[in-house]
Amino acid sequence: MKVHTRIRRWGGALLVLGATVAAAGCGGGGDSGGGGSSGPLKLDKTPVTITLRHPWTGDEKKIFEQTLQKFHVKYPWITVKTIGYPDPDTFDQQIVIKTINAGDPPDAFLSFGPDYVGQYCSSGLWQDLSSYMNRDNVSIDDFAKAAVTYTNFDGKQCALPSLTDSFGLYYNKDMFAKAGITAPPKTMTELMDDAKKLTVRNPDGSIKVAGFVPLQDWGQLGISDLARMWGAQWFDDSGKPAFATDPNWAAAMQWQKELVDWYGYDSIARFYQTYNGDEFSAQNAFETGKVAMMFDGEWRTAFIKREHPELNYGTAFVPAADSNPDLYGAARVGGTIVGIPKGSPHPDQAWLLVKFLSDDPAYLVPMANAVGNVPTTAASASSPDLALPPQFHTFIDVWNNPASSFAPPLTPTGAGYADLLGNFDNKWVAGKVSDLPSGLQTLDSDVENQLQLGEAP
Repeated sequence: MKVHTRIRRWGGALLVLGATVAAAGCGGGGDSGGGGSSGPLKLDKTPVTITLRHPWTGDEKKIFEQTLQKFHVKYPWITVKTIGYPDPDTFDQQIVIKTINAGDPPDAFLSFGPDYVGQYCSSGLWQDLSSYMNRDNVSIDDFAKAAVTYTNFDGKQCALPSLTDSFGLYYNKDMFAKAGITAPPKTMTELMDDAKKLTVRNPDGSIKVAGFVPLQDWGQLGISDLARMWGAQWFDDSGKPAFATDPNWAAAMQWQKELVDWYGYDSIARFYQTYNGDEFSAQNAFETGKVAMMFDGEWRTAFIKREHPELNYGTAFVPAADSNPDLYGAARVGGTIVGIPKGSPHPDQAWLLVKFLSDDPAYLVPMANAVGNVPTTAASASSPDLALPPQFHTFIDVWNNPASSFAPPLTPTGAGYADLLGNFDNKWVAGKVSDLPSGLQTLDSDVENQLQLGEAP
């Protein structure tokens, strides 16, 4: 299962950068404010160089580092040296943990992997930012309620959001018109009906155009994204896995398999194998008219503008289960996080950078415009300088919906347990699970055992 909401970013080489973002004098440590103590902010303006490890690549890396120069304008005595991630196939939390445990962390981390915040907070790998936030009047309420679901664990605010992802439904307006569909679906019944109307088959019965692909890991879709729209909960009130005890999981899986069976598992699986690898290229299946509807993140608007500006498309909220219409408008959210690691050589100066990357419209607005990510504060989302296409506003609304949240839920050992759900769902849709209730009970046991065993850092 794709846990990292920004897994799309791992498409290019990551380099260690020797150059600094801005040419300012280098020097030793310096204290910007007393280690986050309470009281007035007193800035030590001793010239200092701090390091930031970030995972941006390609053109987005260039944009990020250009925008980061505004930090040096604001704090001219601080130079930021940026460091990339050496292996694009290694999720960044592995680098985070390795460098901290080796006693060689950067001053600050920018990460695309919020799913390990529970581990960072509970172990002290990332420092609690609360004292800094209180001192400088930065409130978690500056962000949407959903921010707490992937930046805070057990009361420790060890990360802040720095732009984010939210998810919705993309649909091809021309295909809708041809099929006589006048509006995007709002319920799961409508989604299935529309998917069937929009599907086009070749003479041999294979799929030429899929109305909607309901398979796990088709693009950004996971079974948990579907189950969320029934109100499914990962854990019960006692903290036990709830896949078997919450009937909404079975309801979502049964809906999913009904559509898979309508396509024919072999047919939809071949379609998946043919086109899913093009997710982050100009040959993306939605952009090239191979699928009529797709669950995806806000960044797709920027991809379409760059790669297929002729595409006539719209965006809408993810349809809700007929039994849970109040969930229409909510979805999964969660993206880039920023924090200060244990052992940061210059934590006070690093806090100024964390604050800039998470709370300053001078960074958030131009970055949102350039890379097509959701601006995470109320001030940035309402900025008159925000210049995003009309289709983008769906994702700002999802981010601000109080029912939106990050998934899978944070745990002290990370989010690897979610892979068990994805693996089970793959077997289910393939017809390899004969007894769904029994299979979900086994899944509960497997998840509980993995969480008890934990994941070695």
